[in-house]
Amino acid sequence: MDKGFSVVIGMTIAYAVSFFGLLLAYIVYQRNHHYDDLWRKRPVGVSFFAALYGYILPVLFLINCILTLAIKFAKGWEFNSFVWNTQALIWPVPVGIILFWLLGRRFWRMDAGGYAAALAVTASATAVMIYLVAYAVSAGHELTRLGVFATGLLWHLVWMIYLLGAKVRRSFSKQGAPA
Repeated sequence: MDKGFSVVIGMTIAYAVSFFGLLLAYIVYQRNHHYDDLWRKRPVGVSFFAALYGYILPVLFLINCILTLAIKFAKGWEFNSFVWNTQALIWPVPVGIILFWLLGRRFWRMDAGGYAAALAVTASATAVMIYLVAYAVSAGHELTRLGVFATGLLWHLVWMIYLLGAKVRRSFSKQGAPA
């Protein structure tokens, strides 16, 4: 791994951690100062997961789609490079819409269907990451790639364990959900 790539990975991790801290601080502030009672009844982790997967990720997909269209209009439709390729226009937009509807709307509002969708997202992402870790080990990929997949696996596994916890499950039951 060359030095430039390791600097990019390190800075990406630093910015992600800073952003997650800012998002968490915003959620806790809203929880303590918002007039809507749902902010107080919803666990902080549920708000964080819903904001990240239901709002921020779909917005990033949309921004990438807009950038892809702008780059393709400027450089020609056949231009395919990095994340600005034709596939960036095919899958991310419908996936972003589905994530927004299931996690951004239903999970955010403490709906049982949103809870099932959040479990499905974490379980499927965990399964994909297990496959990628096993593939990276068997194919002898460099440790950087293996570390990225292992970090993704840990991230989604922790979310799945959190969502399966009794406190979160109870908050999505009919008795725990606000009217």
